[in-house]
Amino acid sequence: MEHVRKWSLGLTAFRLRRDGGFHLFKFGLMIPCCVALSVVSGNGLADTFLKRAAAQEVATPPPVSEEATKKTAASEETQPAGSPKVTAGPVIQLQTLDEPAVPLTPKTPRTAAEEKQAEALAWFMSGSLFESRLEWKRAYTAYQRAAELNPGSAETYRKLMQIALIQEQPAQAMSWAMKVVDLDPADFEVLHTLAAGMAAQQKGAEAIKFLEQAANSPTLDPLSNWAIRLQRDLAILYLATGDIPKAADKYELLLKVFKKPDEFKLDPRFRNELMNDPRTGAERVAQVLLDAERVAPAREALELAVKTGKASRGNVNFYQAKLLLLEGKPAEALVELQKYIDAQRQSKGREAYELLSQILSRSGLEGELIDRLTAIAEKDQRNSTLQFFLAEKLTDRGDYEKAEKIYEASLKGSRDLKGYLGLSRLYRKQKVADKLLDTLGRGLSQAPPDGVDEIEAEFESVAKDRELVGLVIDAGRRQASAEPRELTFEEAYLVAKLASQGEQIDAAIEFFRKAKEIAPDRGGIVLSDLAEMLLKADRYADAAQVLEEALEEPAMADRKPNLLFQLSQAREMNGNTEGALEAIDQAIRLIPQAAVLQFQKGWIYYHSRNFEKAIAQFETVLRDFPGETRIVRQCQFSLSNIYVMQGDIPRGEAILEKVLEEDPEDISVNNDLGYLYADQGKNLEKAEKMIRKAVAAEPENAAYLDSLGWVLFKLGKYEEALSPLEKAAEMRTGGDGTIYEHLGDVYNKLGRAADAQKAWAKAMEKSRAERLPDEKLLKRLEEKLGTAAKPKEGGKPQAIEPTS
Repeated sequence: MEHVRKWSLGLTAFRLRRDGGFHLFKFGLMIPCCVALSVVSGNGLADTFLKRAAAQEVATPPPVSEEATKKTAASEETQPAGSPKVTAGPVIQLQTLDEPAVPLTPKTPRTAAEEKQAEALAWFMSGSLFESRLEWKRAYTAYQRAAELNPGSAETYRKLMQIALIQEQPAQAMSWAMKVVDLDPADFEVLHTLAAGMAAQQKGAEAIKFLEQAANSPTLDPLSNWAIRLQRDLAILYLATGDIPKAADKYELLLKVFKKPDEFKLDPRFRNELMNDPRTGAERVAQVLLDAERVAPAREALELAVKTGKASRGNVNFYQAKLLLLEGKPAEALVELQKYIDAQRQSKGREAYELLSQILSRSGLEGELIDRLTAIAEKDQRNSTLQFFLAEKLTDRGDYEKAEKIYEASLKGSRDLKGYLGLSRLYRKQKVADKLLDTLGRGLSQAPPDGVDEIEAEFESVAKDRELVGLVIDAGRRQASAEPRELTFEEAYLVAKLASQGEQIDAAIEFFRKAKEIAPDRGGIVLSDLAEMLLKADRYADAAQVLEEALEEPAMADRKPNLLFQLSQAREMNGNTEGALEAIDQAIRLIPQAAVLQFQKGWIYYHSRNFEKAIAQFETVLRDFPGETRIVRQCQFSLSNIYVMQGDIPRGEAILEKVLEEDPEDISVNNDLGYLYADQGKNLEKAEKMIRKAVAAEPENAAYLDSLGWVLFKLGKYEEALSPLEKAAEMRTGGDGTIYEHLGDVYNKLGRAADAQKAWAKAMEKSRAERLPDEKLLKRLEEKLGTAAKPKEGGKPQAIEPTS
């Protein structure tokens, strides 16, 4: 099977801080700068020997004096018999009267391996010399050469990693770091660097994996600064990824550090840093432990926060209320929470009113919630969070008029996105399209950058209601035709996005065009979004036309490589391979070192079945971009597919087995290799486990569901195989010829001959419609159907493995 994989241009980098540390903003991990500027011991003569040992483009030895050369010749003539012979050739001396330094030929010649090791050491020492001089480029070159000669040296890879970090090359640094931990799995400092790099790429699970490995290192003192730093970072990451129980474990350890510092070997400065950091201080410890319902340690943390002055009085009342509720004392909890509310504090935001709801519910007083909230809101009218919470509860009760008034009154002062979203929900429940469109438009115009996800979530809620989407489209048309026009850019854009999510593509095109007409200065962004929608809808000719139009927009000059990337895909999927190559070559000329563009060129060859050029291009990418892990993986998968399609299954299988060995948790290789095993009828139990791992990670992936159905079929589990295959066939991203063939095979084994014939006929139809049909698949289907079908000319382009 060939699978859909998407890529986009983007950069993630560490920031070099003035204090010499590498700071990662998303999760707050700190990588100490462990670059040691080692200075080579000895005098200038040692310096010269180091240069000479690694003499190529890296260094040039000092000139040799004529007198030194004469001395060398004389010494050769007069040396005693049987003594080690002095080698003729250039000699080195720093001053005229110095004894010349000349290399000796050893009595027992070195082996080839020893020579290689000596050369590797010379290059490493040269790298150290250049590093001491802050000549990073030359040091990097020397260390690279040392690594080539001695690939088993973890220290060399550490040096390369450190310099790559200094030079702000995070991808290369990560690549070298991986080599270090392959050789030295206990290197907790490098593992910490890897964790920070993964966190920078928003890969929380991978970051946690490396941090856990570092924390379990046998070389780590569990009471040291480093050990607690790793536990601190795990606490932050567990919390960021929503794993409250594990986060609570780590925060309990921090509580112990605060209460019993003598049991640890911590630098006082680091301990103070932990206590003063709002992510790890006593108040945060109390909060996390309360969320985990660990009452006793939470109370200890809260008492510590009060004692050290690290928690405000109002917050203490709030936490005390939570503690009392957990202890089964709702009446006392209500008293403490009321103190927080009466002080009109807002530090805990919505959480305070949710706690009020919980306390009243536990007290059997849930019916009092709205009345209490109304009374509180009358006294605290500037508290928009409270006002919105009350309006939400009124909406839930169906009291739309009161809720609407509260939302509108609050939005006059705050223009808070939460208010617009709440008001949108109110109109959505009532199906009031005009007001809904107006509210969403206002919300979009006011939304901060970090509020886009919330807007999108509301779009999705609206888009699920097809009737409501139709009403919004009609409202947009009325506003667009009004005199003067009432439709704003934001509203036109919203209608386009809603229509797109509701799969009303023509209406979406209409309103994207209206948005561009209303705000020509934003036309480039609108066209880019329109093209992306058309690509997803498999309307490749239309997408190519829109992308060509977007490339003419002056405002899109800085996004030209992205647009050309998309254009190459649209053209190739539309059968225009020559145009696709022209577009991607143009993008590569703009950014020649972008690995994703180089990969895309290989993909175009691959998709157009020019396998010879595809293999050459993928091999070039593997050679030139070893640190681009995702691109490297994609090249490996593509090469494997090519070899399998060419009939060289062992070679394709070997590539995937190597990937699996390197990363057993990669779901793509688990699926692809599992499918390959299943297709050959071997390692079936292992294949099933691998494929189930992939399906568990992506249960809506049609390719993975097909793989699961196929391995179950091969195992003779026909009833069990039916469900995933039927689901895959019904999905928009599924339903290709291979899936329908597999479905037909299952029906046939179950004795459902008529259903089998229908599925095989559908497989034939799908396969014949492809631009480059699979002849082997067609032949199998002909045999199963007893027909002699031929692929149609000019069929629909093949909708597989796009890479946008």
